[in-house]
Amino acid sequence: MLKPKLLRQEISRLVPWVRANPDRLVLYVPRGHVVGRGGASASFEYQYTLEVLVMDFPGSTDDIMLPIQIWARQYEPELLFNPDNQKNGITFEVDILSNDAIDLLVKIQVAEAVAVTSESGKPVVHHRADAPPDLMEGMDGWAMAVRDMASTVSGDTAGDK
Repeated sequence: MLKPKLLRQEISRLVPWVRANPDRLVLYVPRGHVVGRGGASASFEYQYTLEVLVMDFPGSTDDIMLPIQIWARQYEPELLFNPDNQKNGITFEVDILSNDAIDLLVKIQVAEAVAVTSESGKPVVHHRADAPPDLMEGMDGWAMAVRDMASTVSGDTAGDK
């Protein structure tokens, strides 16, 4: 599976605290299933719940949610743009440990296509996590969010976790 690695990279890139404390970010897949197409190709799709756990985090939930939204826009746009997926596609739980720290668990419904082709008579497996065409090209809000997020530790959220 490729998408968990891509999400870890995005969160680490945009959240300095996570870069400094990489062991406090854990990604795992507690459940999933494989959907075969049953056609001429052996290609299939993984459908799974990706859980993102950030432990002892001193920032705001916003600091983690924004990179997840940016990642989802690129790799799982159905979670943002399909009304049927918006309610349960990304869910979360927060354990408030103290005034200064939380544990944040985010659950993301992921679909990852796997293309199976043949080269010299042998199967070749390719995970297709490449970004779809940018449907929001030119919308400054996303570019601004990425730029500002990369240079900010935490926004002013009036102490909200």
